[in-house]
Amino acid sequence: MTTGLDGFKELLKEFRELGLWAAGGATVPFAAHLVSLSPPWPKGIVVVTSVVELIALVFVYQFVKSGRRRTVNRILMVGALAMTVAGMVYLLGNSIYTFEVPTTKERFVKGFVCTENAQLVFKERCPALDLDDLATANYEAERLWTPESIAMTRVGLVFFWLVAFVALSVTIGSFVVYQAQLRKPLRRTPAVS
Repeated sequence: MTTGLDGFKELLKEFRELGLWAAGGATVPFAAHLVSLSPPWPKGIVVVTSVVELIALVFVYQFVKSGRRRTVNRILMVGALAMTVAGMVYLLGNSIYTFEVPTTKERFVKGFVCTENAQLVFKERCPALDLDDLATANYEAERLWTPESIAMTRVGLVFFWLVAFVALSVTIGSFVVYQAQLRKPLRRTPAVS
């Protein structure tokens, strides 16, 4: 006897296979983490991303499994567009608002509002401070930018990271669910005599 979960398990299996294919052997968020694309904060972002992707797949399976081709095509288009836009915004933010300590290779987030002391020292260069400026503060971002601006930058980076991966999950998941529906044999209604 099969249940509705059997179809969802099949979706997970096919999603993993497509993810492995796309990432060349590792699931997508883990592969991104390995190449230092994940946000530096929080430390468990890769696990959080996997949980959020799973939740997105649950919604996709629940809502798309009986969807029509036209609806699924729209979901695919919107998902791909959202993934592209969120991914580009994330990459831009990551390149501007993160830094790596040269000696330890640890990555941290910058802020966008300088502290009063940093404004006195760096004047018009604030808030666009570089690694040399960070070196004068022992690479402690909190000495150069306000805690609020660092927190907002962290949350912004995580938001766009998660939106990109949710959109990726929705796009791939919708495709897999729809294609799985095409494989099911059509039920024939008994002929009326």
